[in-house]
Amino acid sequence: MRQLKIRPLTAERIAQAFPLIQASLPQVTLEAWRDFAAALVAQGAPAATGIILVVGERDTIGGLCSYRVERDLVHGLLLNADHFLAFDLFDRRAVAHALAAGVEALARERHCTAIHTELIRTRDPAPADGGLVDVLRTRGHRIETLGMCKPLPP
Repeated sequence: MRQLKIRPLTAERIAQAFPLIQASLPQVTLEAWRDFAAALVAQGAPAATGIILVVGERDTIGGLCSYRVERDLVHGLLLNADHFLAFDLFDRRAVAHALAAGVEALARERHCTAIHTELIRTRDPAPADGGLVDVLRTRGHRIETLGMCKPLPP
């Protein structure tokens, strides 16, 4: 059985994580990724933000997500997990499970009552419904992510 571990992204590994970003977000440049990641993992960055990695036996990066802890009207203290990415040649689901478990452990450590996870979408799945989605579409919006919520019982 594979040994997958959760590790924080460090400044030294920012460039190593770029291929995962590039695979899902080809419009993101290395410079943009470095700026984004460096702001979250730098010394003195807020403890409520960061990026976590899933690493395999040879310390290869198979998944990552950025996170921030904030107050939410409905859930109170909430962990937002953005750019939830999992890649693996043999078992992407195992990497995704490890990343989801890592996000949940992080949320519990920070006393969050829920997790909001944003998955990148490559196509727009929502049909026209005559409601808010249509209003926003007419104003130039498009669906880029799929948002999910997991309440965390005490």
